[in-house]
Amino acid sequence: MRQGRRTVSAARHLQENYLIYLAVFLALTAGIATGALSVRRLSEDQVSELNEVFTNFVDYLSGEYALNLTVILQRSLLQNGMLVLLFWLCGIFFFGFLFSLGLVFYRGFSLGFTVGFLAGQKALQGIIFATAAVLPQNLLYIPAVVLIGVLSVAVSLRLLRRRLRRHPAPAGNDLLQYTLAVLLLSAFFAAGSLVETMITPALMRAVVTVF
Repeated sequence: MRQGRRTVSAARHLQENYLIYLAVFLALTAGIATGALSVRRLSEDQVSELNEVFTNFVDYLSGEYALNLTVILQRSLLQNGMLVLLFWLCGIFFFGFLFSLGLVFYRGFSLGFTVGFLAGQKALQGIIFATAAVLPQNLLYIPAVVLIGVLSVAVSLRLLRRRLRRHPAPAGNDLLQYTLAVLLLSAFFAAGSLVETMITPALMRAVVTVF
């Protein structure tokens, strides 16, 4: 019975917000495509510098050096925490939906640039390394970005409609529900940080040994 209610509720949510989902997916796709294409606009000096950074990183992974997993986890949690906070802030302003879509675009751009550079400069080896370095955590990050982006845009647009109709601002209960939903979605980012810390480095080292 509960499962049926959840299915109906999810279907209703998608039906009511399908345009927002479409806009978020387009922003993410555009960001990935732009990031991948922007690799071609890099100067020779920039490409050389990035290649040097990548080579040094691979050499470090190939060595017997122990990775500081605590630092990796702290940085990942901090970056994701800032992203979640920015999405939340975008949702509490009637014009924030534009910045929410911008954040989705930026996340896609970062992903597209990373994969595009490695694939373009290192061919098959770059693709394999990019898969190991990017795929595991992004299996959680991408759905989380889409969902929190949709939530932020939906709440912001709701505020905009109320403002245009000169309705009173939402009650504190609405803000509390929105905040709780954001906190719930932040669990996906936290799980992604754990994957990025515990699984991704091991995969990258395994791939490097094959090169």
